[in-house]
Amino acid sequence: MLTRFKIGMLVKCKKCDDLDYPFIGKVMNILRTKLVIEILQVNYRERYKAALIQYNTVVEAKNCIPIRLLRVNINKENYK
Repeated sequence: MLTRFKIGMLVKCKKCDDLDYPFIGKVMNILRTKLVIEILQVNYRERYKAALIQYNTVVEAKNCIPIRLLRVNINKENYK
């Protein structure tokens, strides 16, 4: 299960002991069954909680989903 996660990967975390709402973060370290996550985007109601834990938390790997980003290059010549 942890093989699908790599350091630096973006993930969406559904549930965490420190926060109540889902958030987006970056994998900083991989432990045995948990991931150390740097919080990048958090619900506005939990800004204070995220600041208290210095935007770092530990989350069970089963509560995280990898995010895949697509980059689209638009050629401006086609849109004249």
